[in-house]
Amino acid sequence: MKKVVAEEKSHELNADGFLQIVRKYSNIEELTSEILHEFIDKIVVHHREEIFGEKVQKIEIYYKMIGRVQIPKLSRSQKDSYKKSFGRTKKEQVAC
Repeated sequence: MKKVVAEEKSHELNADGFLQIVRKYSNIEELTSEILHEFIDKIVVHHREEIFGEKVQKIEIYYKMIGRVQIPKLSRSQKDSYKKSFGRTKKEQVAC
């Protein structure tokens, strides 16, 4: 129990500290592992599931000084638009 409490306290909100890191890297041209280590405390990857024929995998990113940021869920049309603009097609996924 003490371990869980200590871990949660390490994620307490410290917006000023986080903003200092953001300002330090406001004009980066390349994302490096050093930069990621300064921003990210931990990443939790859950098991992949298939829900209504769609593969879903929950990923939680805990940022240093501010903790986990909850991203709002996308509607079906928003997901489709996102995939069309940025995602790979199924043929490209099979080839990888």
